[in-house]
Amino acid sequence: MAAALYPPRPEEDTLKAEEESAARELAWLLSSLQETIDNVRSGLRECSNLLTPSAGSTLVLSSPRSESLKGFATRVANRVVKSDMQVKMHGLPNTKGSACHKLSLDAKGKGIVLEQLADVGNHVAEGLEIVDGGRGRMGMGMGVAEKLHGVMRSVRAARDALRGIQVHRLFPYHATDPRIFDPPLHPHLAFDLYISEAALIVELRTLDLLSPSEHRGPTFALPSLESPFGFRERFAAAVGLRNGGNGVGAANQDEIYSYKGGDVRVREKVRVESQDPSLMAIWAKLGGLEHALGLAIKSLDIVKYAAGLCQ
Repeated sequence: MAAALYPPRPEEDTLKAEEESAARELAWLLSSLQETIDNVRSGLRECSNLLTPSAGSTLVLSSPRSESLKGFATRVANRVVKSDMQVKMHGLPNTKGSACHKLSLDAKGKGIVLEQLADVGNHVAEGLEIVDGGRGRMGMGMGVAEKLHGVMRSVRAARDALRGIQVHRLFPYHATDPRIFDPPLHPHLAFDLYISEAALIVELRTLDLLSPSEHRGPTFALPSLESPFGFRERFAAAVGLRNGGNGVGAANQDEIYSYKGGDVRVREKVRVESQDPSLMAIWAKLGGLEHALGLAIKSLDIVKYAAGLCQ
């Protein structure tokens, strides 16, 4: 069924009416986008508040189905300021008066900086700066699309920082300063602390320092004076025996890494994940903001195209 105007109107008048209608629709959309911008600003401020020192979290650290790692960590803003862990891994000596190896942050130090959370805070602040810079001019439609895309980039970058970590910040590319612990970190223990999927991750690896001759010898060569492992531990690791499901299997046993100026082999690895409620809230809010911004950008592109304003 076709629709036609009667009496017929000149084609020029019809085109002019369509352009005026599209312009009114664009003006309406730009006006309604102010509510979206206000919601985005509010969401970014909530994310920023969740990263302030007043919103810290104390998280339990516990290895599943084993006693390899037990303890806690206290996060304040983008730092872990307090942590006390009890570790039971092959090759680590027991702390005096204890049946395990204790690993505690130095109370006089500044703790561990979580670079990912620093990145999240920077990207959220960048998004807020972009949004606040457009206040009062949104109704005019000047630079709206650019601002929306800019905020979207900031939100996505913040969410990516919470999702994972760059490999160069982890073993074997990065070594934690042993002096941040009291007593200092054991020389045969590698420690990593990072964020993954909005959760706090602790990874511990016991290392076997290799002498030049061991590079050419069998994987389970007799222990050297530099190695903290006895023959029993080395043989168990070579045949793939693991402690509580946390060790490295036979497939990774032969891999040699360059670490802190020497060659090492990982004998046992423990990974513990602890969900952080504040970070999970930020993760969810950023996801909602990304969705809302995506809809706003798509709607604006469609209306601009209909109005003949897109390039």
